[in-house]
Amino acid sequence: MKLKPIKVSMLNQYVKNLLKSNSIFYNLYVEGEVSNIKISKTGYTFFTLKDESSAISCVCCYPDENVSDGDKVIVNGKLEVYEARGTYQIVVNNIEKTGLGNIFKELELLKAKLKERGLFDKNKEIPLLPSKIGVVTSKNGAAVQDIIRSFNMVNAGLDISIYDCLVQGENAKDSIIRAIKHFNDEEIVDIILIARGGGSSEDLKVFNELEVAEGIFMSKIPVVTGIGHDTDITLSDYTADVHCHTPTAAAEYIIRGYKNINLQLEAYFKELVVKTKNELKYIEASLNTYQYILKTHNPQNIIIMLKNQCDMQKTKLSNHKDNELSKKLNSLNLMYERILGHDYRKQLKNGYSLIFDKDNNLIKSVDNVNTGEKIKIMFDKFSIEAEITNVL
Repeated sequence: MKLKPIKVSMLNQYVKNLLKSNSIFYNLYVEGEVSNIKISKTGYTFFTLKDESSAISCVCCYPDENVSDGDKVIVNGKLEVYEARGTYQIVVNNIEKTGLGNIFKELELLKAKLKERGLFDKNKEIPLLPSKIGVVTSKNGAAVQDIIRSFNMVNAGLDISIYDCLVQGENAKDSIIRAIKHFNDEEIVDIILIARGGGSSEDLKVFNELEVAEGIFMSKIPVVTGIGHDTDITLSDYTADVHCHTPTAAAEYIIRGYKNINLQLEAYFKELVVKTKNELKYIEASLNTYQYILKTHNPQNIIIMLKNQCDMQKTKLSNHKDNELSKKLNSLNLMYERILGHDYRKQLKNGYSLIFDKDNNLIKSVDNVNTGEKIKIMFDKFSIEAEITNVL
């Protein structure tokens, strides 16, 4: 008996209800390594949790900027079915970092090993105006269209050879290595472009293979890579002679010489115009200088200059004389004020008095007086005579 077919949505709904019926999927703790982490504009965090042999999609309902690709984590959440696509994923409640994942560590160790062996040293000259270009990519991928479109932007009659190869999957490694070897054996191109559009870290895994990186380094023909997106850098990029972030950027780098010819000619013309104007300005300035020198050596001008100098010195002397006289006058006025301040008559007006002995000597000390002697006391308006009866 043939069963009645059901709709896809019904199947996905059935699987979803099946997962809901099992409470174990409501509070899972799963350990793995983070890859392909992305935060959407709406604030959701999407990433893949993987180990050496398997992977599962995860989603957080909040932006988590503390976790990066390569982190080893334990996620807590529940397993759900995304009905629209028929896939299942972990809806994450919490992420606990426990270190770096083994896959990331192994890649970093391999990178350090290749660097120590000198595979990251760039040793081939990149032609500025290549006429024959070999492209290693998939003819069915979007990257090849972007590359051809970029090459067609310059009317240079470029000879482009595309080697159709796998750029992901189990057989991709051998396919890419064969492509590099083909162009080196045939020696039909000036430069090789290895390109692939963006994808997940798993999709780009082949470009982190040791054999592919060694094949690029051993190439006698310069190699330019344009693999993935701006943030993707693989071992193949490190061993390539030039690494660009995208296939389009790599293609534009290769034809940079052709694109710059017209710009360079225009720049040279502008530079020539500027230098000519500057030279004319220099000649004009030199003529003005010589004219000035001739004027300055004119006897009449010298006489006028000396007369002006004499007038300046005369003015300086006059100003100096006036300044000195003003200083002296100020000094005299100051001294006069000081003398007035010491005038004994002012003190007498304030109630003070002066005492003289019989010989009209001013008595300043007790040693100058004796009992029974006559003295004279001077006040402001009058004087009196007295006799000393006692010295205390």
